[in-house]
Amino acid sequence: MEKQITHNEDEYNKLIKILDFRLPHQFKKIGYFGAILIFGFLLGYKFLGDHTMTLIVKDVLRTILLLFLLLASLSKDAFEDEFNRYVRFQSYVLAFVCAAVYTIFLPLIAILSDTIITKITGDGIINFHEVSSFEVMFILMGFQLLFFETLKRFGRV
Repeated sequence: MEKQITHNEDEYNKLIKILDFRLPHQFKKIGYFGAILIFGFLLGYKFLGDHTMTLIVKDVLRTILLLFLLLASLSKDAFEDEFNRYVRFQSYVLAFVCAAVYTIFLPLIAILSDTIITKITGDGIINFHEVSSFEVMFILMGFQLLFFETLKRFGRV
């Protein structure tokens, strides 16, 4: 029985180490700067470019954008305490719920609006909107960062 308790404590300690993992604070600045830079480039290229960006380049830039957002998400704050830890966990939960709702309801809304438009125009074509993994991950990390900063500010007032 003693062996089982020790094994459970070891597993618990490993899990706590993973949950408490944070990168140094300077990675937050690098993450934000890189994400804003790539996001701005992708937006500018979409609206101002000649639309010749290959799909592989676009996917690579999106992946790097997600990497920069992950760096910002996993970085320590300038001042880390128990409140920040609690708020960070809350922000991950809120981001997960928002991304799940988005992923579930966006295709349903698209089908309903497509059906209504099809009945009005009479062309008979209904399209199903698929939610890409990039959209889900971008929303997860973006919402987590937004919720974390917002909850942190509201709690310190």
